[in-house]
Amino acid sequence: MVATIETTHGVSAEQWSGDVFGEYLGQNPFYSFMGQNSNSIIQVKEELTKASGDAITVQLRAKLTGNGVTGSTALKGNEEDLIFYDQKIEVDTLRHAVILRGEMSEQRVAFDLRNQAREALVDWASDKMRLEIITALTDTTSGRVQGRYLYGASEGNFNETHATALANVDAVDDQLTTEMISKAKRKAVLDGGRKVRPFLMKSGNKTEEVFVLFAHPYAIRDLLEDQSFKDVNVHLPASFGDSVLVHGQRYKGMWDGVMIFECDEMPVESNVAHNVLCGAQAVAVAFGKKTNYKEDIDDYGHENGFAIDEIRGVEKLVFNGVDHGVVHVFSAAVAD
Repeated sequence: MVATIETTHGVSAEQWSGDVFGEYLGQNPFYSFMGQNSNSIIQVKEELTKASGDAITVQLRAKLTGNGVTGSTALKGNEEDLIFYDQKIEVDTLRHAVILRGEMSEQRVAFDLRNQAREALVDWASDKMRLEIITALTDTTSGRVQGRYLYGASEGNFNETHATALANVDAVDDQLTTEMISKAKRKAVLDGGRKVRPFLMKSGNKTEEVFVLFAHPYAIRDLLEDQSFKDVNVHLPASFGDSVLVHGQRYKGMWDGVMIFECDEMPVESNVAHNVLCGAQAVAVAFGKKTNYKEDIDDYGHENGFAIDEIRGVEKLVFNGVDHGVVHVFSAAVAD
């Protein structure tokens, strides 16, 4: 008896696990903003890949607010307590598989089919991760404070009830503009007791502090009609010219220290686009196990299965009831 993929089964699948993990992350448009340090927009946590557990706790130390003492004033009794906020991110198993049915041994096409199976699973995993990140970024059920929300051009559009605020966005007056982007940035750096930290972007030997706006194509369409945006973005900013981030069709330009990227998966509800201005630690992706690629033979080599599985969790970071790294920007999104 000869199994369909006997000559390549086993070791090859094990070697491919790392390749699949790298490939599907590399296809994700958010990949360039992912990293293990706290300056990344999407912070990757891998502690659970080396230790047991079904959750990881991300902590934030609040800044000291005391005035200290001067002169001969005793420091004893005037100390300040350290305050920590934390968020528990649960992880769970995620699996998917494809199956190839039919006699393949005589034609010896198993290797090509294995490549097709792998590519299909890589595409699926990339789409899954992208949608989970977007779902986390656009979650309005937690961290909902006015200092992190902008419904159109006017602060008066805000309401504690999301649906009510959404209905206040006007199709004409609340299109995405440079003014709205600047207002959202001011919310990030000025509103509330805890600022949104910018994302540290490296370009050669230089490091720039920037915020990143992920916007729906309809919002981008309106922004591109803003004369102020046109005037600034005739050419790519020189400081970012060699960066991988500014190549390709997703990058649309910069305004007021905010890099603008088009993201067609951003949700639209009632002709209103949900865009997000992001800084550091907007979302956390916790891995309990990285991608494992597997192959299975059944029915005496007649059926061949290919699968990937991993353990992970994706959540928006919210500390003390406030979104940590996101400002939600709602703009008109009337279809063409």
